[in-house]
Amino acid sequence: MAFCWYYYIQTHNIRDVELKEVEKALGCYGQGNGCFVYWCSHCDTFIFQSLGCNSRICSCCGKRYADTWALALSKRMFKIPHRHFVISIASELWSYLQSDRKLWKTYMDSVIDTLDDYVPKLMHKKHFRVGAIVILHPFGKDMKFQPHLHLIITEGGFDENKNWIPCKYFPANGLAECWKYHVCKNLSQAGVPFKITDWCFRNKRFYVWIHKDGTINSPKQIARYLGRYVRHPAIANSRIDSFDVSSDQIHFHYENHMHNKIDVVMSQNQFIDALLQHIPEPQFKMIRYYGTYARRTKKIFKSYLQSSIEQKLLLIYGVKKPEKIFYCQKCGEKLQFVDVMKKPPPKSIKLQTELLDWFRVNY
Repeated sequence: MAFCWYYYIQTHNIRDVELKEVEKALGCYGQGNGCFVYWCSHCDTFIFQSLGCNSRICSCCGKRYADTWALALSKRMFKIPHRHFVISIASELWSYLQSDRKLWKTYMDSVIDTLDDYVPKLMHKKHFRVGAIVILHPFGKDMKFQPHLHLIITEGGFDENKNWIPCKYFPANGLAECWKYHVCKNLSQAGVPFKITDWCFRNKRFYVWIHKDGTINSPKQIARYLGRYVRHPAIANSRIDSFDVSSDQIHFHYENHMHNKIDVVMSQNQFIDALLQHIPEPQFKMIRYYGTYARRTKKIFKSYLQSSIEQKLLLIYGVKKPEKIFYCQKCGEKLQFVDVMKKPPPKSIKLQTELLDWFRVNY
């Protein structure tokens, strides 16, 4: 695919951030980013830990980043039940978000305006705050621009005395109407023509979906949900069926909501266009924290947090911030750091054997 990219940049105008993310991904799959080398003295085994590119369009590194981030976040969330929501806007508004990425933040900020308006009325309490983690997904399964938001919301909130009050029932229809009002108002104030937002408000039903499994109780469940939706690329390698150079066509598939397989065919330029349109501007936060999860307010409710990582490390290791410790997958003994390689380990078994022999002699 590298030659397709180099042809593409000669004929298309691309943003600097797009060039940076693609070059990182190509380097990961091509030249590689090196690796750490560890050694187990107990079973004389060398372990290679590859260094990823962390590009937003690299399916391997994106998946690893998502899993690591989700697990870490699940340990820092409140020890209370959560709910998973998916919300979106009318398709008539998608093109405005596609052409003006500044609207993405307005889109995400509208979530907390909705929750701060709707939930206190639902609970019949004037001062009532929920916590929300909002994740922006600009693409659909078919890779078209389809901006929607994944929400992890506390199943309840805190009153003016910082007391936790559960809320088991969130009426989807009422929440959808409140969401439609706030997001249309905010997008209109941010530059979307009023006649468009007003027409959508009067004629369209905005999408709100509540996860069928209901309450998310355990941190492992939260980590699984978050890992599935956070910062992964628009398409996984497993969904790409073939790339025909002669016909300039890429075949991939996805499953619709009925679990039926849908086949899609794109030209190489269409496929690259579809990938690039989902890359945000530099430093843009695709994951945002609102309400009681906001940085300024979260510390007020620290008694509801999971046991901190610092406390666990102090209990286990006797220090606050120990160095990372890795263990051998074969015997479970502690690994010793050996070296950093600028290139990934060779795939050839013969070359790998020669490399391991060299490490044994020199280390």
